[in-house]
Amino acid sequence: MTTKLAVADLHKFLLGFDRFMDTNVFAPQVDGGYPRYNVLRVGENGFRVELAVPGWNKSDIDINLHKGVLSVNGKIKQEVNKNEAYIYKGLSGKCFTRTFGVSEHVQIDRAYMERGLLCIDLHEELPKELQPVKVTIS
Repeated sequence: MTTKLAVADLHKFLLGFDRFMDTNVFAPQVDGGYPRYNVLRVGENGFRVELAVPGWNKSDIDINLHKGVLSVNGKIKQEVNKNEAYIYKGLSGKCFTRTFGVSEHVQIDRAYMERGLLCIDLHEELPKELQPVKVTIS
C-alpha cells in the first residue's frame, strides 16, 4: 500500500517550521492514519502534539526525539481477555508508529496522559544568532 503525502499535509509533520510558511496554503486534510492526533501551537514558541491512545498504558509507549524526528511508538498490541468477546470494536489497540519532523531547535518539555490523550509539550529555543533582530529606524 502506497501512501501519498500532499503539500497540504506538511504542516502536520514539520513542527517549528511554520513561521516560514503561509499556514492558509497548508489547510488541514483528512488523514486516515492511526492513532489520530492534534498538533497545537502553545504560546509564542511552544507546540503540543496530542495522540488519541485510549486504553494504552504509559509503559507501552516510547517517545524519542533524535536528529529532527519526533517518533511515538505504541509497542505492545492491546490484548483481549479470553473470557470476553467484542460485540463492536471501534478502538484499535494495534501497535503504531507516528513520526513528526521538527526543526533542530525544538526540544521536549514533558509528556503526559490526559483524558485518553498522550500529550507531548515541545518548545523551540532559537540561539541568539538565529533570533530575529528588530531594527529601530532613526
